[in-house]
Amino acid sequence: MSTEPSRLSFTASEPRTIALEGVIDAHTAPVLDEKAEELGAAEDVHVDLSGVDFVDSSGLRALVTWHESLADAGNRLEMSSPTSAVARLFEIAGIRDHLHLR
Repeated sequence: MSTEPSRLSFTASEPRTIALEGVIDAHTAPVLDEKAEELGAAEDVHVDLSGVDFVDSSGLRALVTWHESLADAGNRLEMSSPTSAVARLFEIAGIRDHLHLR
């Protein structure tokens, strides 16, 4: 296990509302997976992406997996305020219209 601090931080403003800050990449995607597992899929989750500077394919996988987990349980992962780089990634990946973006 790495002793390097995570480059992704979470700030909860409400029990199921989280603001992410930093990067979601191969190093931090497992941290995001753990957070998604911790929250469970019993209720909707809102994630503010305004503080996310970069997402790579590992991060994209983590977000899509979280989205699918909640959808399978009949709930939603609502994401808001993606930076232009993150919004562009969703467009290039062809998933923008499948995600719950606000």
